[in-house]
Parts: sequence; C-alpha cells; structure tokens
Amino acid sequence: MTLLRTDKLRIAVGQRTLIAALDWEIRSGEFWCVLGRNGVGKTTLMRTLAGLLPPAAGTVSIDGAALAAITPAALARRRGLMPQQQVDAFSISVLQTVLIGRTPYRVGRGWDSDADIAAARAALASVDLDARADSDVLHLSGGERQRVALAALLAQAPDILLLDEPAAHQDVAHQLTMLRQIRVLASDHAVVMSCHDINLAARFATHALVLSEQRSWSGPVDAILTPAVLQAAFGCAFRMLQGDGLRSFVAG
Repeated sequence: MTLLRTDKLRIAVGQRTLIAALDWEIRSGEFWCVLGRNGVGKTTLMRTLAGLLPPAAGTVSIDGAALAAITPAALARRRGLMPQQQVDAFSISVLQTVLIGRTPYRVGRGWDSDADIAAARAALASVDLDARADSDVLHLSGGERQRVALAALLAQAPDILLLDEPAAHQDVAHQLTMLRQIRVLASDHAVVMSCHDINLAARFATHALVLSEQRSWSGPVDAILTPAVLQAAFGCAFRMLQGDGLRSFVAG
C-alpha cells in the first residue's frame, strides 16, 4: 500500500532548483535511503515530505490526500520527522523530551497518562537509554541526543518515519544497532532515511533514491546502488566488493 507519494515534485532554494519533477512512491514495508552529494537537497527533501517546507511545484500526499489538506494533529499521527540536528534551549529530562512525542495523542488534556509514560520508557529502552531517563538532555553526548530523538519518534508512533542522518554522531556499535532497529521498524512502517554512508544503505535499506544536480534514480537497492549510478551521482569512480552476502562500495 502506498503511504507517501510525490507527483512532479519540484524543490528549489531561491532561483536554484534542487529537485525537479520527482515522481516517487513509498509503501509500507519499505526502507528507503536517500543518497547524494552535500548540498544536493536531501535535508530539504525530508522537510518538504514532512510538510515543513512548501514545494516549488508538484504535490506530496499521504494516502492520496495532499499534505495541506491534512490537519496538523492528524498529520502528526501519520508522519514523524527526526531532524539532523537537535537544538535544546533549556534543561529538561530525557524522559520529558521523549514524552513530547506523545503530544498528538493528548489533545485536550494537559498531563501525560500512564500509557504515555509507558510508551516513552519503552522507546528509551529500545535505544539503550532507559538508564538515562532522568538525565538532563544538555548533558548528553551528540550520539546519545540523536538516540533520544529516535526514541521520541518511536513514542510518537507515526506510520511514516522520516529520518535525516539518524546515524550521525553514533559510534560503530550504536550505528549498527540503530540501523538494525530501523530495518525492523520498516517491516510495518514506511521509512525514508537520508544518509552519507553508501555501505550502510546497501546493507540495511530495501530501496534507494540517489540524487544528483541533473537527475535522480530510484528503486530497489540492488538495482540502484551500482558503480555506474554512484559515479554519475557523486562524480568519482566506484568499485563494488562482495563477500559473505554483503555488498560494499569503494570510491576512487
């Protein structure tokens, strides 16, 4: 079932077109990774898919309804965005930060229910931060803060997960743990994740959208992540290595 769709989507910054006429469908059970050079428009695309930025042309829709036609409360229950950067202006506990993800479900009541708290604690446990529930977010490392952001998204429980560089700032062990968890989540969600690591995309994603300044390529990972496509998108040669059932790519 198609959850998220773009039709002739054009994204621009000022007079510069980043993405032109993108027709794209994301279905439940798919894990899409968005790849491309710095500045090609990955973060801007994620924010447009979330409804935070208007497209220059074309449409983004969920279940056939344009984002502009969906109420903010309903939209918050359908899609969730994990930004690349987390900005904390004041002290707040890790648990309270994750509970912000429950906001779409407590419209009309001001207090967190037992169910909200249970959902937040379960989300923290899933990212290996349950022991830090009472810690101040201002005292977390960058990697820990990203995991708290993922926990808040899990507590929000939308059908569509939009993740902008979720593995940034993670050490290797937590990077792999996070990607494995996202892959499991994709079994009954639609996941779109931007990243810079081609090999993580090749290992964990089911589909890839590769962006360049001139065009885009989209489809199953095995068909799209090839040396020819990567060279066209990134402007350098790639070699593909294969062993133990895994593919990896080496630039140069």
